[in-house]
Amino acid sequence: MLKKPYLLLLASALLFSAPAFAQPAIASPVNGASYIRSGLPGSSIAQGSIFVIFGQRLGPNQIVEVDRFPLPTANGLAGTSVQVTVAGTTVDAIMLSTFSTQVAAVLPSNTPIGTGTVTVAYNGQRSAPAPITVTRSSVGLFALNKAGSGPAILQNYISQTEAPLNNATTSARPGQVVILWGTGLGPVTGNEAAGPLPGNITGSDLRVFVGGREAAVQYRGRSGCCVGVDQINFVVPSGIEGCSVPVYVQANGVVSNFVSMSIAASGTTCSDPNGYSTADLLTASANGAWRPGVLGVQRVQGEATGVPAYRSDSLIGSFSRIPYSRLFTSTEVPMAGQCSVIQYPTAAPPPIEGLDAGEITVTGPVGNRTLGKPSKGVYLLAFMPSPVPVPNVISDGTLITAGNYTFNVTGGADVGPVTASINFPASFSWTNHASITSVTRSQPLNITWSGGTSGALVNIRGTSSAAAGPDGDIGVSFSCWEDATKGSFTVPASLLSALPASYTESGIPAGTLTVSEMHFGNPFTATGIDQGVLEFFDSYSKGTVAYR
Repeated sequence: MLKKPYLLLLASALLFSAPAFAQPAIASPVNGASYIRSGLPGSSIAQGSIFVIFGQRLGPNQIVEVDRFPLPTANGLAGTSVQVTVAGTTVDAIMLSTFSTQVAAVLPSNTPIGTGTVTVAYNGQRSAPAPITVTRSSVGLFALNKAGSGPAILQNYISQTEAPLNNATTSARPGQVVILWGTGLGPVTGNEAAGPLPGNITGSDLRVFVGGREAAVQYRGRSGCCVGVDQINFVVPSGIEGCSVPVYVQANGVVSNFVSMSIAASGTTCSDPNGYSTADLLTASANGAWRPGVLGVQRVQGEATGVPAYRSDSLIGSFSRIPYSRLFTSTEVPMAGQCSVIQYPTAAPPPIEGLDAGEITVTGPVGNRTLGKPSKGVYLLAFMPSPVPVPNVISDGTLITAGNYTFNVTGGADVGPVTASINFPASFSWTNHASITSVTRSQPLNITWSGGTSGALVNIRGTSSAAAGPDGDIGVSFSCWEDATKGSFTVPASLLSALPASYTESGIPAGTLTVSEMHFGNPFTATGIDQGVLEFFDSYSKGTVAYR
């Protein structure tokens, strides 16, 4: 009988919410941990790795999982079988699970490398073929959200019998060995269907990065628990702590999906310098939720091919209640020197509960203004050109300028009254934006700016779309953070290599690059919230940048 070590790992490859595809067509397979879409960098399926196929009528209406060795191949599982053909050779995939809309299997290690096709058969009816690209190694990292992003399925190694799951209250310590779970390190020798084949996998250049720092790898190979599942044991680098520290691996130059981990010197509850403190997390854990309040000033400028330079400023307020379980759903954290990558489009998150704070008025260089309330807990007044009247928009030419802005919150059913002020310097400038019209993904990208404010961070964000899709463009975005007073940051080529080449439409590339200054200013307090933050945001965006 199989043990239950697949736990979250196999669940990550089985329970992802799948789109529906018309019968008999199937989608191209995706890595069972990263879910990187076909055609994007890192989307090839490695020999010996777990992959998932989405479609319709692929199996029974209730999920069936393997429960004993040998694992089924040609004879199928509950009537479902998968075949892969590359270079004239057809192999039967090793089945792990089957369901009406998704199938999970292991690609045999002896599958030839190259482009080919995959088919799924159920109850004697076979689908039309879908393309597949087989490679030696292409690593995906398992995540708790079962979609390849956010907190990793990663364990803090203490002893052979104790290795708790890494999370915000059970952080890893710098210098501690941790176990990262994934699939796609490469092929193994032996009968994979008969059971796990543990052992170090050599022959590939594997590097692990934690918070931008390379970690020392102690083991990288198949797990002794599960067929197709890899484990990477590494030492947590020193000098980096946080609740959502980015983690990724690079195998033979191919970058995996980005996940995150918690690191704290204490080995207990983590904290972020520009996010949640240890006390914040203990409060949120005890209450089951976190209640933040934000008041801010925003200036947004930009340009794009065929579009006049634009400007859109705003005064904003936000009061909400966020369930504790959703505090760490992102891989990104605003911390100097950190970068992350994520593919898009992604599933829309569940709505957040807004908190009523009454009315908000602002006094400053724009005069005395009352913010609109588009929805409960959301407050907005925009300043931008408009040929017709628009609710909550001032279109008379008034724009945000430097100076002091005082917010007066009257208080409402959920949040008490408060008055707080923030100074907006309006001094930030992206100095080399004019010289960047394209980005070579194999080379580092240097960004320079002036007028950075002490205590602020600069965010560099880029997107590149590989194709248009039914739910929006399909692509990858990156985000990097740096101390605003540094004046420059170089985005590493390894990060840019995770982005696809930009497709073009009517000669216009589907890529963007934005550089912004963000300042999380003095806190404010009010009844009904756990934390109040005054912030300003100053941004410049280029809407048509070609990633090549």
